[in-house]
Amino acid sequence: MKLAMTVKPIDGDAFDVIARFGDFVAFERTWNRSVAKFESEMRLTDIAWLAWNVCKRTGRTTAAFDPEWIQSVDEVVLKDEAAEVPLD
Repeated sequence: MKLAMTVKPIDGDAFDVIARFGDFVAFERTWNRSVAKFESEMRLTDIAWLAWNVCKRTGRTTAAFDPEWIQSVDEVVLKDEAAEVPLD
C-alpha cells in the first residue's frame, strides 16, 4: 500500500512524498482507525498526518504535527500514480 502526495509549504518549494506500509500502520496506531475504510472516510487530517509522518520519518521535519507543521503547509495534494508511469 502506497500513497503519493505533493506537499506545498507556505514558504518554500513543493516536494513529493510517498506514504508506505509503515506509515499506514503508524496511522492506525495513532488514530485507532483502520485504513481499510481510508478512501471512503478520508479526512484532511488523515492526509496531512500521513504527509507529516513521511516528512518526519525521512528527516524533512522535526516539527510537531499540530499546530507547527500544519500551520507551515499551504496544501497537500494526492498524486495520481498511474499518470506518472513512464511510457516505453
